[in-house]
Amino acid sequence: MLDTSTFNNKSILITGGAGFIGSHLSERFFSAGYRVIILDNLFRGRMENIQHLVDQGAFFAKLDLVKPEDQPAIKALLEKEKPAYIAHYAAINGTQYFYDFPQLVAETNSIGTYNLLLALKEINTVHPDYKPLTVFASTSETYGEPFDIPSRETSVTYVRLEENRDSYAAAKLMSEFYVKLFSEGMKTDWMIFRIFNVYGSRMVGTRYGQVIPEFITRLRGGEYPLQIFGNGEHTRSFIYVEDHVELAFRAITGAKHNEVYNLGNPEEISIRDLAGIIMAQMDLKPEFTFKEERAGDHKRRQPAIEKLLSEVGPFEFKNIQAGVQLMLEKY
Repeated sequence: MLDTSTFNNKSILITGGAGFIGSHLSERFFSAGYRVIILDNLFRGRMENIQHLVDQGAFFAKLDLVKPEDQPAIKALLEKEKPAYIAHYAAINGTQYFYDFPQLVAETNSIGTYNLLLALKEINTVHPDYKPLTVFASTSETYGEPFDIPSRETSVTYVRLEENRDSYAAAKLMSEFYVKLFSEGMKTDWMIFRIFNVYGSRMVGTRYGQVIPEFITRLRGGEYPLQIFGNGEHTRSFIYVEDHVELAFRAITGAKHNEVYNLGNPEEISIRDLAGIIMAQMDLKPEFTFKEERAGDHKRRQPAIEKLLSEVGPFEFKNIQAGVQLMLEKY
């Protein structure tokens, strides 16, 4: 249990809180009456995602976890607010980034985590009674081409030095170690989510975003037939953002600490079938052309989520057809 004697137990700091998932998570905690502190460098996040929250009293700080000149301000913010929960969602995501800017991805997604935890360690030295729960948003990419389908939290994680794509997974795995080891050193609690393909409103719809909004953007821009990498038989498991946020909220506020949890929808679908659903809902006959597969792309992705559900209770997921319809209405 959290020791709430020295800080506000109804407060949370969300890094990347102006981004796609982070802004929805900020809304969920704000609606539950939490003091919400949002930290974002606005590289991919947008003020329009959170302005309504700021107008109602949420706090926003435009700070960069990687830049040395921002570290004193980040430490001062943490020391002043002493949030009970720290949800670290800030990252460079979007598969094309992994191929085009692998060094930037590796640096940002590992050094940012290290700097955040270093600031917490320095505060912990001065305020040893401050014991926040650190929650880290990791990724299903850490399972690589999975040895187990569905993948469990005990499944093998690994990265491949020869594949630049794995810059993202490598940084996330290093960050998992940072979160665990720093927390053990501070005698504070931690929680890691291995997140599987979230989709919904506010996503980036360019080639540096994710597949669902990218398909929608390209189709609305007149691309037809739709181009797909590989043969379209790669599979993923997509979770609607509101489902992700609700499960994350329940886990953060009620699940066992010092654990890794898969967070995703166990429904597995091929990219070709996904594209067909999107096109059918746009009144287009599904027609495709296929491009060369991207190097190192993984064939399948599906989570086992029994561990999470044992902590947060049963959950009814939005199916992909309903989620895509909402994307087309809201996106």
